[in-house]
Amino acid sequence: MNRTMMIGLAIVAAVAIISPTGTHAAKPDVKPNTQAFLVKAVEEQLAQIMLSRLATQQAKNDRVKQFAEEMVIAHLRAKFQLEGLAAPSGVKLPSELDDDHKRIQKELSQLSGHAFDREYLNYILRDHQNYVNEFEECIQTVEDADVLRWAHKTLAMLRAHVEEARWTKMVLHAMD
Repeated sequence: MNRTMMIGLAIVAAVAIISPTGTHAAKPDVKPNTQAFLVKAVEEQLAQIMLSRLATQQAKNDRVKQFAEEMVIAHLRAKFQLEGLAAPSGVKLPSELDDDHKRIQKELSQLSGHAFDREYLNYILRDHQNYVNEFEECIQTVEDADVLRWAHKTLAMLRAHVEEARWTKMVLHAMD
């Protein structure tokens, strides 16, 4: 296991132990918009984790592999934070990919080499930009202050991922 992955796992373990807000008070009456946001956000984290894990194994370009490792770490951290936000209110979160992301995972798993690298980065760019747009819309309807704080912080991370994926894609094109 490489050093980056070990550091990431240590961060994830620490985040899992500590609640994202530092509180453990129950919130039994979570609002429907907040609940829907939490479920959708976890679905997206799961997708990014699974597809980026695939990229760490199948990408040909070292920069794509490194980017995928960073994605796994960041989205694992976000997933654990979401679980910490959802647990006190009893919101049931998904634990596996939805059908659309299973299809994408299957399609990507059939590619290799530069074709995989290009399609993975195209997916990341498209999905993250859509995710940024959804976040911006959902932030307007989330009623829970802790979830809203998490969303604003995560929105910045997602925007950074879009820029990093663009840069990585440009590097790939320059190498072709």
